[in-house]
Amino acid sequence: MGRKASKATKNIYYIARYNASLKNDVFSSREKAAEQLGIERSRLARIELGVITPYAEEILIMAKKYDAMYLADDYCESVCPIGKQRALATLANSTAAHESLERLSLRFLSSVQSIDEITDKLVNISKDGIVTKNEYESFHEVLSSMDELSQNIKNIKDWINSDPILRSLFNNDVKDVK
Repeated sequence: MGRKASKATKNIYYIARYNASLKNDVFSSREKAAEQLGIERSRLARIELGVITPYAEEILIMAKKYDAMYLADDYCESVCPIGKQRALATLANSTAAHESLERLSLRFLSSVQSIDEITDKLVNISKDGIVTKNEYESFHEVLSSMDELSQNIKNIKDWINSDPILRSLFNNDVKDVK
């Protein structure tokens, strides 16, 4: 990609085009990208600079051409009135959106610290291929710990996905866990 558009580097649409240019040189400049997208170059520039809001149709084209479906998700959550209403309702119910990454990370690390103990319990329970009545309590502890670890992972992913810039930087490496 040519030189970085310093005013647009935090814009989700610029980031998506930049990521696409790493795989396909045709998106390395606004001129080439605009031609591929069927959008005027100046309009694409204004979209990437955050001066104007793209139309839903333009979002769909960019999402498909850039291989960045998170653009459509972000548009639905932050621009579309119906999607915004749903996103706000989901956000209100999400633990991760209200907590800091530091707090979520500490919870995750806390659940990971017991992994060796849980692994040993699971091996001891499963080595004979059956779960006896004497092993029910230990097995329940193992399952509870696994659930806690899974929930902590989900909370961190939700936190990342709640930020359109982070979501675009990870280029969908962090899958939604909904």
